[in-house]
Amino acid sequence: MEQTQFLRLFQSSVDPADVEDVRKLFVADVVPTFTAQAGCLGIELAVNIEKNAGGLVEGTAVSRWTSLDAMEAALRARAVIDTLVRVRQLLRQEPVSKVYEVLA
Repeated sequence: MEQTQFLRLFQSSVDPADVEDVRKLFVADVVPTFTAQAGCLGIELAVNIEKNAGGLVEGTAVSRWTSLDAMEAALRARAVIDTLVRVRQLLRQEPVSKVYEVLA
């Protein structure tokens, strides 16, 4: 039987001029910080290819976790908190986080 996994979606928007900065920060800072956390199976960044009415670029960071406990512990870790502070400086909308259980 497969072990249950969980996805955490972290959604927000950035100025189109900041997309490359966000990508660089994600690759250099977010990915290594998150994947170093126990229970993190990976993290990806995706951006919407459709134009937002406000001119912003919508994006989602999707992380995959072995358990809710591992995810919650990682989100309390100083390294993750510091990384999220750097990410939030580039965001133009309040982020929305959602957690999903992977069924298949």
